[in-house]
This record gives sequence, structure tokens and C-alpha cells, in this order.
Amino acid sequence: MVRAAVAALYEVFAGYPLRDWTDPCPHCHTADDERALRRAPLRELTAEDLRWYATDSLMLWGNLGDLKHFLPRILEIAATEGFEFPDVEIVYGHLAYGSFAAWPAPERAAVRDLAMAHWRMALAEGVDLVHFEPVLTGIMLIEDDLTAYLEYWERSDDAATLANLAGYAQEIARILAGERDWNAFLAVGEPSGPYGAVRPGPAQVVAWLTGPDLAARLAARRGTVSGPQARAALEAALRAVGDLRS
Repeated sequence: MVRAAVAALYEVFAGYPLRDWTDPCPHCHTADDERALRRAPLRELTAEDLRWYATDSLMLWGNLGDLKHFLPRILEIAATEGFEFPDVEIVYGHLAYGSFAAWPAPERAAVRDLAMAHWRMALAEGVDLVHFEPVLTGIMLIEDDLTAYLEYWERSDDAATLANLAGYAQEIARILAGERDWNAFLAVGEPSGPYGAVRPGPAQVVAWLTGPDLAARLAARRGTVSGPQARAALEAALRAVGDLRS
């Protein structure tokens, strides 16, 4: 799924050429930083080549056309090998800063397909918040409606994905109890976020987890999930969601 989504990104964003100079902030970056962007063809640029541009794009480096030129490779790296820095939230956050909601529909669709593939892979990577919470936060920064991502989560047959649903319900309980904060990039409770308006995603996630419908839908899946680990993870998710609602 990731491979197909990446291929579509390169196709959709192919019309944005590399400018002769991408206008990095002269106080923050050097000519060597600019040259790193031209070290190889776009598809062969490494995380090291792109890390400073991906960190500062739009805010301190270049325009929206520049970002769209490099975006297929930046998102490909973010969804596969990953950057040591910037964090994945920053990668998606720069799209929000660049008014993602106003981009042409084919561009938004291509990014969303990649985001969904990234999300599915992150959920299945392992049972730990570190794998998927940053990706969910990044998606919250660009999406007004998380329905497609949450529906995938609750309908999955993957054991790790279901176990992560249980774990995240427990984390939301901690957030609601004041024991931990939301991811700082979401700026919950602040007048604005680092990439623009505060996003609606956290409220949607809480409503999804605490409403009666999710528990009923998960309970209806008993007997339909294959494998002992997935069945155990489904039961753990049911308990965590139930505890959150009690």
C-alpha cells in the first residue's frame, strides 16, 4: 500500500520543478545546505540530504512550489525509514502551514492515501505509542475529519493494531484525568498551534472512544477475529474502552 501511495505522489506532484535557488534563510542555512538538495535526483535524495529543508520548509526556506517539488520524497522517507529529525509531526505540520485544505483535490487525495498507508503501517509496527501516536498527531494536523483513519483502526484484524487501540484508550483516560498532556504539536487549550489554528482531531478522538457506538461495534466483532492474539487484543480494547466510559 505504501509503495502505491508513494508512486501516486510522484505522479501527482511531478509538475513542480526544482528552482535554481530555493531561498533558504541566509541566517539559518548555508549554500552547502542548498547544494544538498541537488546532490542527486529527487527519488535518490537521502534523509540526511533533506533533513534541514524538511525541518524549515515554508517557514524559513522556500515557497509552496518548492515544498510540493520535494514532498513525494519527504513523505516517502517519513513513512518508511523515517527522519532522525525532523519529527513526523513537523513533516505533516508544514503541510498544514501551507494551507493543505486549499490544495487541489488530486494533491490532497494523494497525500491522504500516503497518510493512510503510513497510519496502517505505524499501527502494525509494534504495540507501543512511539510507533503510532506521532503519525496520528501528524494526521490530526492536516485533517478536519479523522473518520476514515478511526474506522480502519476499529475494523482491523491485526493483533498489534487492536492492542494499540486498547493502549491508546488507556492513554486518553490519563489525558482526561490530567495525568499527561496531549502531544505538544496539537496545542490543545492554546489559542493557536505552531502551524495555524488548533485542530479538531483530539475532540473527535475523545468522542469516538467515549461514545456508546464504538463499544457496541467492537463487541459485535467477537467471533469474527482470527487468531488468539487478535482475539485477546480485541478483548483488551473492549475493556479499555469500557473503562474509559465508566
